[in-house]
Amino acid sequence: MSTATEYRDLLVQFAPRPIQSAADYRRTVAQLERIMEPHPSAARSQLIEVLATLIERYESRDYPTPEGDPADVLKNLLDAKGVTPAGVAKATGISPATISNVLARRRCISKANALVLGKYFGVSATVFL
Repeated sequence: MSTATEYRDLLVQFAPRPIQSAADYRRTVAQLERIMEPHPSAARSQLIEVLATLIERYESRDYPTPEGDPADVLKNLLDAKGVTPAGVAKATGISPATISNVLARRRCISKANALVLGKYFGVSATVFL
C-alpha cells in the first residue's frame, strides 16, 4: 500500500479535526495513543504529527504554561488551583516556611522541591527553576 493511500485511509478512520472541548481533547489523545508504535510507517508518522499539533494547540490555548519568576509561577498556580500555601505544604511535605519564603522571594526553590511542586500542580518542574 502506498503512503498516500495509507494516509488517506488513516484520515478516514481517525477524522482529525480542531479540538474545541475537553471531550474532543480526550478523544484526540486516545487516538494518538492508539496510533503510536515504536516504528510507525510514514503515513502513521504524518498522522501522529497532525494529532500532536492539534493537542499542542489546544493545550497551549486552554492550559498555558505559567511564565515568570518561580514566586509568580507558584502564586499563579496556587490561585488557579484554589489552594493555600499551607494546603500545598501539607499535601507535598514541603515546609510552610519554605513556601512562604519562596513566595516572598527570600528563597529559591530547590530542584527537589521543584519536582514535588511540578508533580502536585501537574506542570514541568522547570517552571520553578
